[in-house]
Amino acid sequence: MRHPLHPMFVHFPVALWTVSLAWDATALTLGDAFWWRISFWCLVAGLVMAVPAVVTGFIEYARIERGHPAARIAEWHMSAMSAAAVMFLLSLLMREGTGEPSAAVAAIACSAAGMVGLAGGGWLASRLVYGYGIGAGKSASEDDTDSQSEPHMTSTS
Repeated sequence: MRHPLHPMFVHFPVALWTVSLAWDATALTLGDAFWWRISFWCLVAGLVMAVPAVVTGFIEYARIERGHPAARIAEWHMSAMSAAAVMFLLSLLMREGTGEPSAAVAAIACSAAGMVGLAGGGWLASRLVYGYGIGAGKSASEDDTDSQSEPHMTSTS
């Protein structure tokens, strides 16, 4: 049984970027520069932690057989997550350091747009895992007649 690394790494940027937006809202509400600094460093850490998530994601993607329906979903997933990372990078660049950004509303808007990308990319990731077994020890190159159907759920009743 192989244990993919991608799911282990993705939680860090997602969590850090999510709380950065929460700290932005706190800073905006309280007017305290401390929260801008915390948000700034959460964005930095999220971007740094996105690197191993991207690398391990490409490794998982390379294991998907070309032409398999999961490959197209994986490409959309990568596009959504890349767009999200770019939005968080733009938010970071607008901050010009750890103080209150001169373009605070624009920086927050970029982070909010990044969250939309994360949500869409996360939904696509769930289709890959639960619909096709990608990253769950099931190879997308296997001949699986259920691979194009909706995920199977087990019921206790």
